[in-house]
Amino acid sequence: MVLRTPDNSSRDYPFYHERVFRLGGARWTRVHQAPEGDYAEDLYQDLWDQGSGCLVGLLVDNEDATNAWTARQEVLDCPGQPAPRPSYKATNEKTYGIAAARGWRSGDVLALEAHAAMKEGEPAPVRLVLSRPGRPDRTEILLPLPPEIRRDRRKFYPCDTRLLGESPTDVYVVGNHELGIEAPQGVYGPYPSEETSPPLLFHFDGTAVSEMPAPPTRRILNAARGQDGTLVILGLPRDASRGGKAPEVWALPRGGAWVQVQMPVDPEVKAAYTPKSVAARSLSDIWVVGVHEKSERDRRLALFRSHRLTEIAPGSGPTHR
Repeated sequence: MVLRTPDNSSRDYPFYHERVFRLGGARWTRVHQAPEGDYAEDLYQDLWDQGSGCLVGLLVDNEDATNAWTARQEVLDCPGQPAPRPSYKATNEKTYGIAAARGWRSGDVLALEAHAAMKEGEPAPVRLVLSRPGRPDRTEILLPLPPEIRRDRRKFYPCDTRLLGESPTDVYVVGNHELGIEAPQGVYGPYPSEETSPPLLFHFDGTAVSEMPAPPTRRILNAARGQDGTLVILGLPRDASRGGKAPEVWALPRGGAWVQVQMPVDPEVKAAYTPKSVAARSLSDIWVVGVHEKSERDRRLALFRSHRLTEIAPGSGPTHR
């Protein structure tokens, strides 16, 4: 578990402390704390188990938008056994930042790098970088730019990006190309703009990328992947007039087409729950956290499961099935 604590008092801008805890029996034990200093604030871009309980992480400097060249892999906790050798290979270019990363038990580390000093009229493609324990130890794969960016030569930065997959040979790259913004100072991504965000949606097979069907949303907010390869996203509708700005849930089965997951209607307020986050085990086993909020004092929070979204964890209101 990573505990992230905001600090708004020690500096003139928001600052974060991150600590890692491991659960043993019924007790949590702190095993690592991200380093911090006067001019640096390291945060965990990803954590993974690299065999026999060895916890490994990729740390990046949250103070520096061009943090790809200083990112490093560290063994955070490996009790009673030799620590695995780091396999992550950082770039030598000082103009790129890490927008997302994922590591695996095999020692492979995949990072999504984006140019952090992009100018209007000079868009630079984002790239996947695969670091492996053996040779070649660093392989770069450029991702195609969307037609909107190629046509208008817009600058952009990846937003809300995730690398979803249980192996480095089957990964979904999910997020958005956020147009016309500067690179963020930190790993949390830029603030979303009001412009349409072309989707960042690809499949990576370990050597090459292929485009996936474009989602029926104008921006992806959250995403999850099932064990059967189903991709579930939470996104803003393309046409805001259809239902305001309320997010929608969509599912993409492997090799299939997008299908919408309808949120149930609260019988008391006679309106659908608003989805806030998603998770999935398969196309038929989707989990959604939904909220209903007429006012700050009248808030209903519920957890829904599967394509019929049966409520299984109601909030303050009654249970609806």
